[in-house]
Amino acid sequence: MTILTEDISPAEDDVGTDQQYWLGVDGGGTHTRAVIADESGRTLGEGHADAANYHRVGLESAVNSIVRAVHEACAEVGIMPSQITAACIGLAGVSHPDHHRTMLDALKTALPINDIMLETDARVALAGATDLRPGVVIIAGTGSIACGINAHGEFARAGGWGPVMGDEGSGTYIGKRALEAVMEAFDGRGPRTMLTEKVLRHFKISSPSELPAVIYSSSVQAMRETAQLSRVVVEAAEEGSATAREILSDAAKELARAAVAVIEQLRLQSDNFRVACVGGVFESGEWVTAPLREAVAELAPLAVVTPPLYLPVIGAVRMAMAAHTRQEQLVG
Repeated sequence: MTILTEDISPAEDDVGTDQQYWLGVDGGGTHTRAVIADESGRTLGEGHADAANYHRVGLESAVNSIVRAVHEACAEVGIMPSQITAACIGLAGVSHPDHHRTMLDALKTALPINDIMLETDARVALAGATDLRPGVVIIAGTGSIACGINAHGEFARAGGWGPVMGDEGSGTYIGKRALEAVMEAFDGRGPRTMLTEKVLRHFKISSPSELPAVIYSSSVQAMRETAQLSRVVVEAAEEGSATAREILSDAAKELARAAVAVIEQLRLQSDNFRVACVGGVFESGEWVTAPLREAVAELAPLAVVTPPLYLPVIGAVRMAMAAHTRQEQLVG
């Protein structure tokens, strides 16, 4: 495996100081973001790169994306990765112990950081959404998952099983439903829909018969393109498309089912807590959030459906700081 390396010289003022730096990384199916913060949690530098789900892009590409984002953030601060006190890296595709071990070993080889913890992208999103407090997060981007934690520290999840076995309510789910509607209309198996014209324009093609060549040409690119169709569906819904509105309503119901499952597992029905919505699907606004809010209120009337307090990458930073502090207290 070929891992990228870069020579980053530390800023002169930072050499020989006791300044502590905390790294958070959020890597998913489409992009990777890294943030370096100081002891107060203030963001000092950011880095960006491509996808870091190694099941979709391969281990080497995933690790290189993370390394690239980290180096970019370090360059912005003027430090070297070895000067980072602790890091929390949240990634899609590492929930299985074997996958977690493989990726963590690769990261420890690629990054000269003494204290690296690896979490799922859902865990860092939860940490950011609730600022490490009890609550639930619903993530609906390329994929989808709901997870939460209660006052006893118990963790629960629902969904997040990938595009073949799950990801209901995600951008991929919405995009796939749009493609199905277009092909059904083309075949005469379903009603005509304005989604046809919008989807063809999105892919810059002239007929639905050209869609298979576009969708099946590259699995990674096709996943991104399909998920991006969620914006097309929202546009059609706003223009009065009954088909588009039905797709978004179904997506909301699926996300609500996942949230309800987590709330029940954690016995939060009578608690006051935050249900945070993270991911591009929620940019559709009330088409998705209104049905979701209603479903959550039926089960947990004191819950508040709201945007996240912080981005997932900031959640990763806060997890790195909290874990490192606990370790120091134990050693002390």
